[in-house]
Amino acid sequence: MTMIRMPATARFQPIAPQSNESPPMKDRTDKTLDRIRIELLTTFSAADWEAYNHLVGWLRETDMASHALKAGDRAPDFLLPDADGRLHSSEQLRRNGPLVLSFFRGGWCPFCTAELCALQAARDEFESIGATLAVVTPETRDFPRQLKWSLGLDLKVLSDVDYDVAMSYGVLFQVPDETKAHYSGLGFDFGARHGSTVWMLPIPATYVIDAEGRIRSAFVEPDFTIREDPAQILASLRQAASTSSWKAEGGKLHPGQSGDEPA
Repeated sequence: MTMIRMPATARFQPIAPQSNESPPMKDRTDKTLDRIRIELLTTFSAADWEAYNHLVGWLRETDMASHALKAGDRAPDFLLPDADGRLHSSEQLRRNGPLVLSFFRGGWCPFCTAELCALQAARDEFESIGATLAVVTPETRDFPRQLKWSLGLDLKVLSDVDYDVAMSYGVLFQVPDETKAHYSGLGFDFGARHGSTVWMLPIPATYVIDAEGRIRSAFVEPDFTIREDPAQILASLRQAASTSSWKAEGGKLHPGQSGDEPA
């Protein structure tokens, strides 16, 4: 299980405004994603539990995850801006190695920030085998930049403008009225955060995509409190290398010739 250094996180805590000071990195403790999940769940109020059970139950009853792309599917191409406004294409991101693409709900969600900190902590391991990490959020405007600053992230945080990429991956859903009322009561306006009048969110999902644009592994979980551990993602990358055209050379995964024997 990957150990991460996670800042103390309040229940559904909004991101503080950015300042010129250094990011608040020093108040951290080593914890696993599972441990953080358990601790966060203990902070839930009765209203939080009701909203959680309603949303997760609704997503499972409607079988939303069945619409998501799966291993073996072709990954849709995209062109998205990062937190600084630079555009990144999916082709460019997977040009030199496999792409790990993770969809998260937003910087307001502590389960998302825990996942991002875990990915940040494992970033060197991903880079050591030649993989590129990119995370996708429906949040736009200055929210992704504030998120990177507040968590001290050195990840590619991409804004899914108009929800197009999450929709193409089949992980997008319209927020039910009951859930919308709950989050509105907590002070969140997804319309303002997303730049849209329609409240939509992605189901948390993580994909490993090879250089040819083929999905090698897919983790899609309607329960937003559960995320794929970086150690599992790394295992999926190595498994993909042993069963596809990705070659392990010098510890890194490189595109090989189609039809080559596994390294």
